[in-house]
Amino acid sequence: MHLLLLHGFTSHPVLTLGPLPGVLREAGFAVAQPALPGHGTRPEDLLRVRWQDWLATAEEAYLALPEPRGVVGLSMGALLAAHLAAAHPTRALVALAPAFSLKNPLAPLAPYLAWLIPRFPGPNSVEDPALRKQNPNYPYFPTRAVGELLHLMRLTPGVLPRVKAPALVVEAGRDRVVQGVRRYHALLGSPEKAYRVFPESGHDLLLDRNRQAVAEAVRDWLIDISNRLQ
Repeated sequence: MHLLLLHGFTSHPVLTLGPLPGVLREAGFAVAQPALPGHGTRPEDLLRVRWQDWLATAEEAYLALPEPRGVVGLSMGALLAAHLAAAHPTRALVALAPAFSLKNPLAPLAPYLAWLIPRFPGPNSVEDPALRKQNPNYPYFPTRAVGELLHLMRLTPGVLPRVKAPALVVEAGRDRVVQGVRRYHALLGSPEKAYRVFPESGHDLLLDRNRQAVAEAVRDWLIDISNRLQ
């Protein structure tokens, strides 16, 4: 199976996915990791993009993969992954800490606060103190850019029931960034869907203390799905 791996909002396009790409390649999966617009450069570049740009980039990368193909998304990437799985043939969907809604109570007001608070510091997405210091994501993000993420969030509940591919949803037990992960799982139209919780992990599951276990859980589920669909 060919897999598209999608990072999250303000995430580093490659490093945020931790050991997952290597674990999947070792298991025989082909992996693609596109950089979504505004990422991997500087935080201010997020001001130049809209949510449609993220989806268009993800879709172009997905359709470039040979079939059979699947999609794995982290946080915002899990929202994009659902849109792809709803619109195109997909063998498997993996959603890691999907950003169904934000825990920060100021988040819904971000578009209106941009003139007063032009940027926010990056959230505490890693629980392990030592690993937190190595976080490769943007240290801050433009307040106005959150509005694009919020728009994508508002659209996703209507998309999830159209997903029919087997799905795995993974929750970070100590997620300080997003909420509504179980709601994401419940709304999926997939006849076959699984749910895993890693109680000690922060939002960036693939950067935190259980990153290897998370990567291996995703790998094992994808192997099982691949074997049963042959």
